[in-house]
Amino acid sequence: MKIAPKNRVQRALVAGTAVLALLGTAGCSAINDQATTYSYAASDGIVANVGPVLLRNLMVVAADGESQARVLGTAINTSDSPVQLTLTGPGSTASVTVPANGQIRFEDDENKTVVDSPGAAPGALVPLEVQVNSESAELDVPVLDGALEEYRPYLPSPEATTSPAAEASPDATEAATVPAESPAP
Repeated sequence: MKIAPKNRVQRALVAGTAVLALLGTAGCSAINDQATTYSYAASDGIVANVGPVLLRNLMVVAADGESQARVLGTAINTSDSPVQLTLTGPGSTASVTVPANGQIRFEDDENKTVVDSPGAAPGALVPLEVQVNSESAELDVPVLDGALEEYRPYLPSPEATTSPAAEASPDATEAATVPAESPAP
């Protein structure tokens, strides 16, 4: 008769241990937020919205803090009319027209946007004022260099100052370098 109570105690201990193990492994999702519910920049650039323009993976690529820099990323216009997007950083201003319900990929040669100087060394964040029509926002944009192979082709050469699209036609998407003391185009 002494065997039966011992088996009941052992069964209760095993069942209790199983319940605790199950609660311990299932309880993580009850107290921790799911990572997939957060919106974040999945690459090296930043994500921001200014007026009807959604900026995705926005960054600046330069060899150093004093040389010319190229803007990379995508500007998506969610409105049904074209908008003027102006980027003003330390020492430079660049302006592009984003078509209605369209986008500008700064990586594409026809949208190449080069500024005189990033204003900060690679690895730092540079303050960049982004203006869309009458709305504006101050963003801290990362400055990257050619240390990562995927950004090496985008390092501007010293003689690159304007894009072929800006020179070809005034109606084309504008991408130009303008010194800070000059008025924006």
